[in-house]
Amino acid sequence: MKTKIHPLQPVIAAFAFMILLNLNAIGQESYSISLQQAQQIALEKAFAVQYAALDLQKSERDVKGLLSTGLPQVSIVGDYSQYIDIPTQVAAGDVFGFPSYLTEFFGGVSEATGVGIDAPTVDPNALSEFQFGQSHTANYGVQASQLIFSGSYLFGLKASQLLVESRERGQQRTADEVMQQVAEAYHFALAANEGLDLANAALAQVQRTRNEVAAMNEAGFMDELAVSQMDLAINDLEAQVLASKGQIIMAQGLLRFQMGVVPDAKLDLTDNLEDLMTSGNELEWMSRDFNAENVPGVQEQELFLGLAALDVQSQIASGWPQVSAFYTNQNNAQRDAFDFFQKDRAWYPVQLWGVNFSMPVWTSFGGRQAVEKKKIQEERARIALNQITQAATMEFDNAQVAFSNATALLNNATNGERLAQKVYTQSELRYQEGMISSFDMDDARNQLLEAKIQKLTSSLEWLDARVALQKALSAFE
Repeated sequence: MKTKIHPLQPVIAAFAFMILLNLNAIGQESYSISLQQAQQIALEKAFAVQYAALDLQKSERDVKGLLSTGLPQVSIVGDYSQYIDIPTQVAAGDVFGFPSYLTEFFGGVSEATGVGIDAPTVDPNALSEFQFGQSHTANYGVQASQLIFSGSYLFGLKASQLLVESRERGQQRTADEVMQQVAEAYHFALAANEGLDLANAALAQVQRTRNEVAAMNEAGFMDELAVSQMDLAINDLEAQVLASKGQIIMAQGLLRFQMGVVPDAKLDLTDNLEDLMTSGNELEWMSRDFNAENVPGVQEQELFLGLAALDVQSQIASGWPQVSAFYTNQNNAQRDAFDFFQKDRAWYPVQLWGVNFSMPVWTSFGGRQAVEKKKIQEERARIALNQITQAATMEFDNAQVAFSNATALLNNATNGERLAQKVYTQSELRYQEGMISSFDMDDARNQLLEAKIQKLTSSLEWLDARVALQKALSAFE
């Protein structure tokens, strides 16, 4: 028995499928972005930027946390304890006896009156045992303290403020690195798109030529080998088209990762290589004076050197006096049973305040060794500053040379593409006239394709060299 299908079922199914597609589209992130917009998104979402922002927030919290240690500290305290065995105190047997002069006096009175004193014999080796206190004890109250002077605290506070500044420079350094990484990924994605366009254009051109050759073969003007040669060229270009599509997928995946967006986000790149290559003032960048002190990485290390110097001073200050005040207000009670919540039982107040003073006097040269270790760390920070400064200068010099070389190679590739196009145009005319073979035509076509690919590669290298120069100058806007 066959099941009948309602006439509206296919329509309903198609309608439901369209709804699912729209729901998926709504849930997917989509970006139509220029290079500058991609960089701005990365400055908010890139993983490195998020880490740098958290480091800055942590250092700001460290400052506030250290500052709070120098402000009044107030605690509510309470405790309860029960003696399972009340401690026993031991004393000599006659510890509570009369003084010797009274004993002699009463002895004399007894002799004079004849009235004897009914007292036990004194044992000089006897011991008396006493238990004081109650089984249950409780206390509650408030304790407060205030730091009055601490050299380590003062230098530590300055160091924590410098740490915040160093995190801010580190955040700027991270931003420059992210801007460069996003720019390179954007360039790569554009180059992948243009590479696919080149492969498709070459494939379409070869297919047209193949059709013409096939027609001429049928008319008897060309042999079957020429057609086979065209088919081989088409096969190679189809493989190149597939490779170019895969490269686009990888390039866009890299760009998403550098931007910090979700892996399935849809990207529509609004810039193209030609627009990017005509933007900016490269001559101004090439002639700009370089100052390593303006590089965020160098500024960050300068602050690290300042931190190391404060660390030395803080270690020295640990040998200075430290003064703090305290105040305690408590109530305590002792009971033979747990009845602390009865209102009619007494609690006894304890209230005191005072000042604590401490200062190391002799540490067997331990303090001196600690100071010397901090000085070594300071010297390491000074060497690191010199190293980073030289590295920043070298990075700028290399970026200048690389950009100059990339400019020369781009000019050479542009001339090569123009000449290859001219050779191909002339070869195509001669091929159609039967003056050259299909092999010669293939050589001209391959030369043109290689020239275009070389131009595309040189353009990509030029753009990357320019953004590297921007990074070296910290010239991102």
